[in-house]
Amino acid sequence: MAVKKIKKNSVKYQIEDKVVVKTTSWTGEVRIRVAMVTNIRPAGKMAKRSYDVRTEDGSGLIMIGVDEPKSNMTIVSDITKVWQEEGSGTNMYIHKKHGHTRANYANGMKLRADGEGEGIMLTGQYEKYNDFHFPCQGPRSY
Repeated sequence: MAVKKIKKNSVKYQIEDKVVVKTTSWTGEVRIRVAMVTNIRPAGKMAKRSYDVRTEDGSGLIMIGVDEPKSNMTIVSDITKVWQEEGSGTNMYIHKKHGHTRANYANGMKLRADGEGEGIMLTGQYEKYNDFHFPCQGPRSY
């Protein structure tokens, strides 16, 4: 009798899903943080599906896998499932015009998109593009 290898079902997330991410720094410090999926990178011939996420503290993480024990950055699906079932939430969200919020802000706070408003501060609370690709600003010199 041949033994069948059971393939583990991979959890798939959508843009704007809230997930729990485990990161390990260069010094070995392990952090568990809540994040929002901002972009999905579909699986190719040589790679699995991966995600771009923005954490509540404002960190942007690119090409994060799901449940990868050897990775320094991974989405932990078991903790994510429990966290979502408990009804815990975050104020991070995606706006169809501006992109996504950079961090977790209070409900009543007036948020400003990049380049919006007065002064020299160009960075607002919204990030215009979800996939971390940004247009060139101003002239280039070679």
